[in-house]
Amino acid sequence: MATAIFLIALYFIAGTTVGRLVDRNLARIAASKMADITLSEKRIAQKMLDQSALFSQSVAVQEAYATAYQGDLTNAQDPQMEAARQQLRAYFASIEKGYRKSKNGSDLSLHFHVPPARSLLRLWKKQQNKSDDLTTFRNTIKDISSGSHAAITGIEIGRGGFAIRGIAPVLGPDGRFLGSVESFSTYDPIVKFSISNVNEYIAVYMNKAFLPIATQRQDTPKYPVLGDRFVFISSTDKNVSDPLLTPDLLARGQAEMTSVRIDNYYTTVFPINDYSGKQIGVMAYIYNAEGYHFFFNLPIPIPAI
Repeated sequence: MATAIFLIALYFIAGTTVGRLVDRNLARIAASKMADITLSEKRIAQKMLDQSALFSQSVAVQEAYATAYQGDLTNAQDPQMEAARQQLRAYFASIEKGYRKSKNGSDLSLHFHVPPARSLLRLWKKQQNKSDDLTTFRNTIKDISSGSHAAITGIEIGRGGFAIRGIAPVLGPDGRFLGSVESFSTYDPIVKFSISNVNEYIAVYMNKAFLPIATQRQDTPKYPVLGDRFVFISSTDKNVSDPLLTPDLLARGQAEMTSVRIDNYYTTVFPINDYSGKQIGVMAYIYNAEGYHFFFNLPIPIPAI
């Protein structure tokens, strides 16, 4: 009897020790994944900045802005602004042709602005014929128009939700700030390429407060609102993530990285911050840890007395 009790006690002690080791390893995996995702965001943002900066000081762009400044920048229908758009389209025609050929038909996502925050030209919108006002929702453009006019990189919510942007200043020959140009990527590559094996899943949610800005995410059947607090954006497998992610759990991830074990899934939630550090959403990283629990499924070895 004493031997049996000893073995049972030893089993549970060993199980507790192994359980702690498992939790530590899973926490390490989650922390590493969070760091990789943050690095990927910065890498994509820098790539976007490199692309926009490539054209920010070209002679053709400078000439187009000179044309725009001959008119009224505050007038959405100003003819000089339209003339500037035509100059930019003519300059980029051959560049776009080569870009589409190398990118399987994708458009070159360049957006030119004039201060404080007005669209001069969205290169991918061939029918744009006015300089619409962006001041109500494009803080990055307002920010680069003020202060030192330093380049801006990071996430900002737009009409399509999360976008990773790189915004470069357009400076005249005399160094005067004329406006800005941005290149951007959707958030989809972060979700798609952050998965490295079949045990990993990722889901992304946006704070509901930003839904008036993200008008393209207002399709409730496609982008449901969870607990009147979070808008579903994307998931690598909704069948896995939906049952695990509650409003309360996502709320815990708004402030800091938080991990919980739900059945066989080690679920980690952490904040998505915009270019200024403001929390705008939550990402969930889910790891199927079923293989880690084989030890606990073994029968307790009670010897015959």
